[in-house]
Amino acid sequence: MMPVLFVIGGMPIYSHGFFLTLGVLACVAFFAYDARRRHIPASEALPIALGAFAGAILGARIAMLFFAGWDAATFVLEYLSYFDPAVGPGSILGAVVGAYAGGYILSRSVGHATCTCDSFAPAMALGMAVGRIGDFLSAEDGLGKATDLPWAVQVPGVDYLVHPSPLYDAAFSLTWFGVLVALRAHPRLQDGNLLKLGIAGYAVFRFCVEFVRNNDVVAFGLTAQQYACVLMLVALSLYYLRPRKPTAKAHLGQLT
Repeated sequence: MMPVLFVIGGMPIYSHGFFLTLGVLACVAFFAYDARRRHIPASEALPIALGAFAGAILGARIAMLFFAGWDAATFVLEYLSYFDPAVGPGSILGAVVGAYAGGYILSRSVGHATCTCDSFAPAMALGMAVGRIGDFLSAEDGLGKATDLPWAVQVPGVDYLVHPSPLYDAAFSLTWFGVLVALRAHPRLQDGNLLKLGIAGYAVFRFCVEFVRNNDVVAFGLTAQQYACVLMLVALSLYYLRPRKPTAKAHLGQLT
């Protein structure tokens, strides 16, 4: 493991913060590229990006109250540490939900009747793929449960090998990035649908990978993170199952 990548002028550069920053930059760069491809003007793309970024930061911290209880309140309310490279932002699940909410709200606030934040779907996947490398190098949460698989790794403080779960996350996110890029022009995956697909895919993966992570089981053999994934999938399912208002085009078709 390598919690400190290098030292510049006596200041340590932490692997967690370094790859988190690199992941954010990768996310922003791809979002800017794809927003331009979609002909979203910079005057609209910038506030949407800032709203998603602010939502991600807040969501990552606030979610810790759900996962760790009120014991995490001090951590959540310590806003000066939000950008501390030695600490990290908090929960990635909370960041995903917060980014979606922030981007959606700002998308509406700039005058769009529909969500224009589909560019975030592959962008977030790319950012997570990069950021998870820092989680691995810093041995976040002990990486994973004990295993004797050939790719198991050693972490400081234990005498057994464990799952490199952040690398599983990075590999999935990179693959999911490629899938979302390939699907981004699909006519049925516009107006926010690509982003919803991106979130749903990550929720399914995260539910599965939790079985080899070190998070505490809260009930029925599942972790709080798994229950959060289930809630995300239920919310997305309810969105698509809700009654739809007939469009003007459909109404005209009925009259002819």
